[in-house]
Amino acid sequence: MNNQSTHLHLRVGAALCGLYVVLGAFGAHGLEHKLAANQLTTYHTALRYLIIHALALIITNFTYAHWGTVKRYSNLFFYLGMLLFSGSLLVHATRDLWGLDVNLFALTAPIGGLCYIIGWVFYLLKIGKQ
Repeated sequence: MNNQSTHLHLRVGAALCGLYVVLGAFGAHGLEHKLAANQLTTYHTALRYLIIHALALIITNFTYAHWGTVKRYSNLFFYLGMLLFSGSLLVHATRDLWGLDVNLFALTAPIGGLCYIIGWVFYLLKIGKQ
C-alpha cells in the first residue's frame, strides 16, 4: 500500500469538505439575490454531490488503508466526477455572472455523473477482494 497516496486522497477529501462549506456559505449569502431559483437549485445540487464524494474519498481511502491496499480507479473516477459533474454545474449555475453564453458545462454533467457511478463500481468490486 502507498501510504503517501492514501494520505494525499484523505487530505484532498478534507480540503474539499472545507471548500464545500465556503461555497455553501457563498451560495446562501452571496448568490441568493443574484441567481434565479433554478440556478440556485443547480448550484446546490453541484455542492451536494461534491460533499458526498469528498466524504467518499475519505471513507474509501480509510477502508483501503485498513485493507492494506489502494484502488486508484475509484479515486480517479471520483475526481473526474467532481470536475465534470460538480464543477461544470457550478459554472453552469453561475454562468450569467461570468458572462458565459454557452451551455457546454451542463452537457458535461452527465459524463461526470457516470464517472461518479464508475468510481462506486470500482469500490464495490474491491470489497471482499482485499
